[in-house]
Amino acid sequence: MTMGRLRVVTAWPTGVGGLALPLRLSLCLFLVAGCGAVADPPQRHTFLIQLDAAPTLAGAQLKPAESVYVAPVLIAAPFSGRNLVVRQSELGFAMDPYAEFAASPVSMWTDAVRSWLDARHLFERVLPVGSSADAGLTLETNLLEAVVDRRAGQLPTSRVVIRFMLVRNRAPYQVLLDRTFTGAEAVQGASAEQEVAALSLAAEHVLRGFQDALGQMSN
Repeated sequence: MTMGRLRVVTAWPTGVGGLALPLRLSLCLFLVAGCGAVADPPQRHTFLIQLDAAPTLAGAQLKPAESVYVAPVLIAAPFSGRNLVVRQSELGFAMDPYAEFAASPVSMWTDAVRSWLDARHLFERVLPVGSSADAGLTLETNLLEAVVDRRAGQLPTSRVVIRFMLVRNRAPYQVLLDRTFTGAEAVQGASAEQEVAALSLAAEHVLRGFQDALGQMSN
């Protein structure tokens, strides 16, 4: 009998009389049952952080600041890998082996922040990635946490923590804003897709907090 690359060879003893056939049948049934018990491994799914960048009335009323360069997002461990990070106990974080981001986290989060700021018109201009044009401001972004909290005894929640530092590039050189924002969103369901959707909404909460802080600066 051959199972994949494993070949099973059975030698039957002679002189066992009427017991030979029942033993053969029992062994065959056992081997068939064992082969059928092997289940297919779970499929791996890929996702992206997707933000709703539609401008709001509050954003339209802000006076756009000067042009800004968005530096690549710095991501703290263990959130810098592609796998979705989850928390299932008080002992720390774990990686979901079957859920991962479709792009590098640095490029994914940098593009998400850039696109959101550009669509909201919070700055005179958001420079393209790799642009050599002079920018009056630089936005440094540090992703401190992006996690799905699955701990027992509470509702599953996706949480994002980001520190923004807005720096003026011309004299007088100064840090205009240095604040950390936290956003959380309850997960509507039990799938990884719904967890990532909640993670995207949590990131939107963070960016709206940043937008409000910019509005306070301009007043």
